[in-house]
Amino acid sequence: MWYVEGIGLIKTPRGLTLNGVQHPRNIFTLWTKQELAAIGIKPARIESVDQKYYDTGAITWNTSGDEAIGTYATTEKNLDDLKTTLKNDVRAYASSVLTQSDWMSIRAADGGTPVPAEWATYRTNVRAMSNTKESEIDALANLDAVKAYNNMDGWPVSPDAPVEEV
Repeated sequence: MWYVEGIGLIKTPRGLTLNGVQHPRNIFTLWTKQELAAIGIKPARIESVDQKYYDTGAITWNTSGDEAIGTYATTEKNLDDLKTTLKNDVRAYASSVLTQSDWMSIRAADGGTPVPAEWATYRTNVRAMSNTKESEIDALANLDAVKAYNNMDGWPVSPDAPVEEV
């Protein structure tokens, strides 16, 4: 990407006219950075933010250096909305994990073979971990705490999971 004062961001090479001189699009690949800079074309990059946590607004360009740097105006997303999303992720994960062994519970409820003890314990532990994580998320006080929270740590391991050798 490149930036030209008065034109703005150029994402793909194109022909342009600068100071009354028409330039073909291949100058972007044939010319050096110094040659492009001499006619007012600077390499450009945009500093992005994690849109999971921030809403973005207008972009501002800093063209004072050898490179044009675009920065978006940002506002933090609503903390309660972020926490709700985290809790929904926790619930969805717990549900997907439990779904894999629901057939055992259904079979037992229909009068068939009881759920093996290790699976019953596992399923109880998954539900407990989901509840614990939701409480932890509720207690997060600010955006930095939400960013630092890892809702995938600490989940119980399935009885069918391969045992890692040390």
